Amino acid sequence: MLTSVVAGIFLLYAFTFRDVCDSLLYFKEGASTTMTSYNEDGEVTGSTKTVYSDVSRTGAEASVSAAQENFDKKGKKVSGTEFVIRCAGGTLFFDMKMMVPSQQQEAYQDMEMTVEGADMETPGNLVVGSTLQDANLKMSVVPKGANSMPIPGMSFAIKITNRKVEAKETVTTAAGTFECYKITEDVEMTTMFVIKMKSVNWFNFDVGSVKTESYKENGKYMGKTELTAMNM
Repeated sequence: MLTSVVAGIFLLYAFTFRDVCDSLLYFKEGASTTMTSYNEDGEVTGSTKTVYSDVSRTGAEASVSAAQENFDKKGKKVSGTEFVIRCAGGTLFFDMKMMVPSQQQEAYQDMEMTVEGADMETPGNLVVGSTLQDANLKMSVVPKGANSMPIPGMSFAIKITNRKVEAKETVTTAAGTFECYKITEDVEMTTMFVIKMKSVNWFNFDVGSVKTESYKENGKYMGKTELTAMNM
């Protein structure tokens, strides 16, 4: 249900603003990535294609619009959303709307959504053993209409906490082999009930998120998402 975004780390390795923003695939006009999701048995459960466009640079900041399409295991589109990635002062800021599971996106596509929260930050200066900023999102859903009120039981919230830089590792997927920074984090999602999970992310400063593994709170493996295609 969850496709976490971002992670990865290396000992005492610093990136300047230009290194982070200009080298990342995200900030190349028309670039795209495809992430494929697998269950605990290695079976494909779906995929997500994201296309990056409208790159804007102002002074020491840059931003890009990302159009995300979610597909089921048969390749049928089930939902889509848009979000923004910013780079400022050598730190990447990821709009938490990208963390809304495809099931929620599909269910709410004909409604109006109000979203608030704190972006997920990935600094260009990463140190193994360090702790990163928490991130969160709260989404309320209302029927379309000027006087509509939020629908009870149809809100969605996600908290990402305890984000720790663990190691530098080499990760190989169908898209290639990448030197990645590894980040672990705790994930809590709230809809009608609360789901607590643990996530391990591998992040590369050229192509972005390369691999994510999800685990239940008790440590049982749930599945993974991997970068399987990219266009730079």
